[in-house]
Amino acid sequence: MLPYGIKINNYSAGSIEEVTLGVREYYDTTPAMLTNSLLLDFLMDNKLKVSANGFTRDVICIDFNYGSASHKTALAKFKKQVSSNRIERKCARNLHDPARTEKAERAKTRLQDRYRRLKDQPKDYTGRTREQLRTQFYTNGVDIRYPRFNRSHEITGYDTIHYKMLYRSTGKAKTGKCMFIRKSLYSRAHDFLWMGIKLSEKNAPIVEIGAYSSLVASTIEDRLKLEPENILILRDIDSYFITDVLSVETDEDKHCFVKKLSDYRVKNTVFDGQGLIDSSIFPARADGYILLRQHFCKMAAFKTHIQKYFRDYFGDDYETATVTDMFGIKHLAKDIKAITTENSMKWIKFSISYDTWCNKVWENGALFGVVKTAHASKFGDMQRMSYQMVNALNPDTMDEVLAPMHDYIYKLKTDDEAYQAFLKRTAGFCNDNEVLLALAHQNPEFIKCDYFIERRVRNISAYMADVRSGHILQSGDNLVVVGNPYGMLLHAVGEDASHDPTLVHEDGCIRCWTNRFDAGAYLAEFRSPFNSRNSLGYLHNVHHDYLTEYFDLGRQIIAVNLIGTDFQSLNNGSDQDSDSIYVTDDPYIVEHAKYCYSNYCTIDNNIPKEQNIYDNTPENFALIDNKLAAARVDIGEASNVAQLGLSYTYNDFGKDFEDFVAILAVGAQVCIDSAKRAFDVDMHSEIQRIKKAMDIQVHGYPAFFAAISPEKAGRINPEIACPMNTVYSMKIKPMPSQDVRPIGDFFIKQANTETKHISKKVEHLIEKYISEYTAYGMKRDHDSDEYLLLRSDYEDLIRELRRITLPDKYRGLMSWLIDRAFAITPDVKRNRKLTTRLNRNRSLLLKTLYDLNPSCFLKCFT
Repeated sequence: MLPYGIKINNYSAGSIEEVTLGVREYYDTTPAMLTNSLLLDFLMDNKLKVSANGFTRDVICIDFNYGSASHKTALAKFKKQVSSNRIERKCARNLHDPARTEKAERAKTRLQDRYRRLKDQPKDYTGRTREQLRTQFYTNGVDIRYPRFNRSHEITGYDTIHYKMLYRSTGKAKTGKCMFIRKSLYSRAHDFLWMGIKLSEKNAPIVEIGAYSSLVASTIEDRLKLEPENILILRDIDSYFITDVLSVETDEDKHCFVKKLSDYRVKNTVFDGQGLIDSSIFPARADGYILLRQHFCKMAAFKTHIQKYFRDYFGDDYETATVTDMFGIKHLAKDIKAITTENSMKWIKFSISYDTWCNKVWENGALFGVVKTAHASKFGDMQRMSYQMVNALNPDTMDEVLAPMHDYIYKLKTDDEAYQAFLKRTAGFCNDNEVLLALAHQNPEFIKCDYFIERRVRNISAYMADVRSGHILQSGDNLVVVGNPYGMLLHAVGEDASHDPTLVHEDGCIRCWTNRFDAGAYLAEFRSPFNSRNSLGYLHNVHHDYLTEYFDLGRQIIAVNLIGTDFQSLNNGSDQDSDSIYVTDDPYIVEHAKYCYSNYCTIDNNIPKEQNIYDNTPENFALIDNKLAAARVDIGEASNVAQLGLSYTYNDFGKDFEDFVAILAVGAQVCIDSAKRAFDVDMHSEIQRIKKAMDIQVHGYPAFFAAISPEKAGRINPEIACPMNTVYSMKIKPMPSQDVRPIGDFFIKQANTETKHISKKVEHLIEKYISEYTAYGMKRDHDSDEYLLLRSDYEDLIRELRRITLPDKYRGLMSWLIDRAFAITPDVKRNRKLTTRLNRNRSLLLKTLYDLNPSCFLKCFT
């Protein structure tokens, strides 16, 4: 098994259909990964076949990104290929190479023959959409052909594997992907995922089971033993708050509208998705909380001294004291290792008994998957905002808000120590920051090297582009939310949680506690996706001794009062299953948050839930997943259009835009939540309806849209004013001129004692990875499958390089590659044909050589 999981293939659905029909020769595939999870643990114990290099054919991913070609489309495509003069040009270039000319002519003849056959094969082309293919594949499964090769690498036949749809995770559903498994493994894997649940044929909760059965397939970084009988499961409690709201509702035509309501009762589900976990079993390397997964269980467990609390509460009766769960079962208090509520236990929705769930958990040794924990900002006491947050700030104080950002960027240009600190903070496996730091440490003069300066200019330019897109640094951090944790301890022993003394109601703000900011400080908070000034929260950080006596939350957690507040509605229906909020103590932002919290009504989602009840059929599972895939585009669209509307509110464009923003803020959350609950509204149509009503063609786009949506650059209206435009138009003084020395001044040529064959093989492997890296791009979440796959490939590359060459030959080989990439020595400069694709991404080349052997690499430089 690989460090991050098992490698698999990702197939495009349209190509599978066309290969099956015989109108296409090859599948459209990309590498993918079945990441470490409780499901993978189960499959490894149940005859999953994995090759020596960590690859399996037993599981595949199918991407429903395009459908199969119609006869008309295929005919037009081939006609264009055959009539193209590309082959003629190729033949002309190879006039002096008869073999290549003959090869090109044969290719042309094959194309013409296929075109003639194609014209006579209209019935072989189905022209099915990706939605139709999903229904077909979910219903019937798919066959994938794998070629067999002889020793001469010639195809001698094919092996066919039949796959059945297994699951789609929430993340994969939004990208249109789904996991399929070999038919012989399907029953066991499906039973594991569904925990043996049998749904009725009619009126089945297939939306919910699709969302919750895949929890055991979540990517995990560790496992934790937690005996299910030692988890105290309680009823959740609701708390209400009377306030004025903007209620988003639908009319008889299912169009959204906003109704302002006074003295309206909003609800918080106080412990929704959270748990407390005893410090005695809390992982040593985790911080503040861990996000846990098990069968139909999703719980953010916060580090708590549960047993200390019980000892203090029960006193002399501690050894025999009991606590009672929601099922009426009594547990010895001294045995309790975790406390949670029914909202974390999704199996309760399916009428599964407590004993059944406990038995299922014990089947894997009561191991829970640890998905993630809290992490400090890589920017120290600073953290990036998003453009949506920035665009809700006070336009009149933007210069003050941006002043620290101005100073910091100029410091990167002028202060060598500050820039090197920036390199250290942003170092990763995909950049050469660590290399630059090592070279500068070895020889401080290296900061004058042309390559170092080139990378400095490029890094700061990239950082400036990131800042202009709204990612400004502020004194703040992303903090994970826990609701009234001491109130949860009270609830566990049968006391009234609403009497929580640690976080009490305060007029005009919401009480919180976090070690991240000074006690007594007032704070501003934003939850992502953030789209409206109505959602800007105002917090008061108040310490209570119980919060440090019974909890060890670290600096990345914020406890918030959910009793008698509007926190969850204010934050677009947030819960506490690892939701985080961006919190800052910047005085200008905090003052604006205070104003917004007092003057803008909370938005409440009153769009009715969908009344459609689905039958338990593959066709209906496909229907739901097609809706989820379509919703992915709508999430981004709703946020972008909301920001356009928010920008318009700063200008005299009319009175309706505040309502439009409120609807779109709710709409974005509806699209996100569609994986687990369905709303009775066509949000895609609603977004388009609102876009039309906003008269975008007339008003145009604010200038900053050129950064977040470059395709809109030609439709910019320079007259539009908004906070983000101030960020977009930031000007920083240029970098002062300095002496520049060529890299050749620092390079030490070493004799390459490795054979030419080995040298070229090493060069080819690095080039190949650079090509894959460039094709993938690195704009990926660090916990995404794609990122983990690319990182795994990089580690494979380092292992392969160490396997094919010896350490005592590293230095000469590295010198040879560096010379070819930078064209340093006269011989290489004279013969430019010697330079390779390595110079297209020299930073990744240096990173690879440095990781191969840092000491040998550094000997190539003064």
